Amino acid sequence: MKKYMKFLAVALAAAGTTATLTGCSEEKVYELNAEALPLAADYADMVTITVDQSTNYATFSFNGKGVYPIWIIDGKTYSTSHTFSRYYRKAGEYGVEVKFGNGNGISVGTVERTFTVDNTQMSGWPGFVYDSEYNLFAKATKKEPSFFYAPGWAQIANPAWNFDGTTYTLTLPEATTDQWQAQMHVGTDICLQEGEHYDGSYIFTCSQDMSNITVKIHPDGDDDDAHSFFPATKVNVKAGEPQAFFFYDVPAAIDMNNLVYTFDFGGNPAGVEIIIENIVIKNHNDDDGTPVPDIPSTPEPNWVDVNSADNLWNGLGYNLTYFYADPSWSPYADHVLTEGNNSWSWALPQANTDQWQTQIVFHTELDLSDTSQLYDFKITLLSAKDLGGATVKLTQEDNDDTYFFAETYALTGGEPKTVWFASLQASKDPITKMKLVLNFGGTPADNEVTVSDIILQKHHD
Repeated sequence: MKKYMKFLAVALAAAGTTATLTGCSEEKVYELNAEALPLAADYADMVTITVDQSTNYATFSFNGKGVYPIWIIDGKTYSTSHTFSRYYRKAGEYGVEVKFGNGNGISVGTVERTFTVDNTQMSGWPGFVYDSEYNLFAKATKKEPSFFYAPGWAQIANPAWNFDGTTYTLTLPEATTDQWQAQMHVGTDICLQEGEHYDGSYIFTCSQDMSNITVKIHPDGDDDDAHSFFPATKVNVKAGEPQAFFFYDVPAAIDMNNLVYTFDFGGNPAGVEIIIENIVIKNHNDDDGTPVPDIPSTPEPNWVDVNSADNLWNGLGYNLTYFYADPSWSPYADHVLTEGNNSWSWALPQANTDQWQTQIVFHTELDLSDTSQLYDFKITLLSAKDLGGATVKLTQEDNDDTYFFAETYALTGGEPKTVWFASLQASKDPITKMKLVLNFGGTPADNEVTVSDIILQKHHD
């Protein structure tokens, strides 16, 4: 008898009705007939699902009579409407289960249907195909993520996270201010071969604006920038707007065994929810049919002479500060500096391992607060020995989050590398006192680094 009462309660709740039982004796309730429960198979042909592939809306319909449908979407969402629609942003195959109810309870058996959404709906390019046979990440064994979450560099509890088999979701309850204060590491059993070329992509969605997300893909136990894909690359995401990022035809510098995806959300606002999905990595020779978008190229500016008055760096006053530390962050003695004509060289006798362990900072009084003015910047970097990550950052004196750029480059020993940036604008507030930050962390012992031919100019087409 309790079983029949349970049937009735479920039926009423699922139908969304409010029932008032009056004038009925207990015996009347017990007259429910379990033999009259609906059979789901009798209504299978009355269930239809159609997908508008142009909008990614799926419409669920039931045209039977005498019973009501109980739709179970993704095993956790319920509806008793005869017809309703639901939006699916991601491409993929989805399933729905349908039960049926009447006055005697819930049906014997269920009807199961699957349907396919062909395309991921995004404002831009959706990335490579996640469920392609070529996607190494989809087939890989993924370790449970590890975290370093340290607002103000004081580590706190790991953020709440979830992985549903394809998508990572995490929430960062506390704000952070600096790069590397909100790290997430996903280890895999993916192994890439030295010299082979690879493509990859992934999609970020954030509940609040996020800037300077760092993505670094590297072998387990080896996060040397020179051995990584996307070393220290920063990406920016607008709130609620899924955005795909990708690399294309990139060679593996070494055998990359047990690949690790390192994501850093340092500088995050409090309470932000971050979704990472459609992670793809594949051999470049394996074509999954995805057209790759054109990568717009920025024309190089017309540079002024390095010694001209139009070079804002020429003759600029500055103060230099240093930070040079061992792998445990204990300071070494200051470097030996040799200054030439728009050239600065530092002898680095001791090795270290991490970014920011070899910093040289030019502090200036230069005011670049006119946000209507665009600027161009160029610098030449040289390391006597191979150096996995040389960082160049042009920023505000008292706020490292207000900057023109922050980029990291691998340097080949003895080969000068000239990098430039055009049409620069500050990322946040105006820059009223500019500083140039150079970092050569990870330097080998007995190295010497040189920067030269610095040009900062008002934008010249």
